[in-house]
Amino acid sequence: MNRVFAYIIVSVFVLAACDSQTALQPDRPVAKQHLENKTAVSPAVIAEAQSSLDLKLSTEVTAPTFGDAGDINVFLAALNTEFAAAGMNIAVDKAEFVTDLDSAEPGQTVFANDRTKQLTSKWVPNDARRNADGENVTYVNFLPLSLANGAINSDPIIDASFATFNNVTCSALPIVKRQDDGTFPSAIFAGGDPFVADIVELGFIPGVFFDLVLGPGASNNVLGVTFTFIFGSFDAEGNFTPSDVDSNGRTDTALKEVWYNDSFLWTDTGSGGVDIETVALHENGHALEMGHFGKVFVTGNGKLHVSPRAVMNAFILGTQRELLGTDNASHCSNFASWPNS
Repeated sequence: MNRVFAYIIVSVFVLAACDSQTALQPDRPVAKQHLENKTAVSPAVIAEAQSSLDLKLSTEVTAPTFGDAGDINVFLAALNTEFAAAGMNIAVDKAEFVTDLDSAEPGQTVFANDRTKQLTSKWVPNDARRNADGENVTYVNFLPLSLANGAINSDPIIDASFATFNNVTCSALPIVKRQDDGTFPSAIFAGGDPFVADIVELGFIPGVFFDLVLGPGASNNVLGVTFTFIFGSFDAEGNFTPSDVDSNGRTDTALKEVWYNDSFLWTDTGSGGVDIETVALHENGHALEMGHFGKVFVTGNGKLHVSPRAVMNAFILGTQRELLGTDNASHCSNFASWPNS
């Protein structure tokens, strides 16, 4: 059944991607050209995309609003209503996204419930609830959606981003790849089995899905998004109480799901488009419990700056395939004593 849903969803993704192809002018900044010239997605494709999401939701969801940090996202909240009705022990907690430098909005975090906005989560080693591979944190690249713009194989590039984290010497966290076995691994789309790995790299998704989940305008601004799911329990009224089985003061991460926006022009060379590895390194930082940091400001000459510069800045400022000082410090503060809290 999961394979059947995978074929249905992938077919919708391909249809949406083909519907929004545009030509770029070589004398213009690549990302800006793409945003300005991107044609509107047809109503038929939007209807197909909405239908694929509605397979998960039993009630109609008003389009969420894109742009404000800390917003309660109505789609994520509705998804939790479905999880509660199904008697599941997980809830989607938040979505963390990064934007293009030409975007009017910096990357933000939106939540499913204002009761958990002030909480942070962390993986629990040896957690049987997520079929943990001992003290390892695992990831899978969903190969049917791994081609950026239908041409660039992102599988080894995603691997390289995780290798960067594995090479941080002050971290004791082993990150291990699981091979894609054809199971559709999404927790957001219907028919998925997300527990094939701790971190699901779902792949390159047409921008229309970003609009439907994060709000209109997301397809033109958001490069990638990481969804965090946490363990806990729903009461009879559908209220969710997160768990903290290891009593470390942080809720228990259940899984992460990462999307990349295929409406942008991507590159694996570091030039001529948005660099895949740079965005993957950022989003997988979220998957490994890192948030955004760095002050964003505009100087008198109108140029955007961040301080300090980091992979985890809320904007992608250019190709950056190595962790910088604050990135290393954040990752090590989370996992230097792993598997202890």
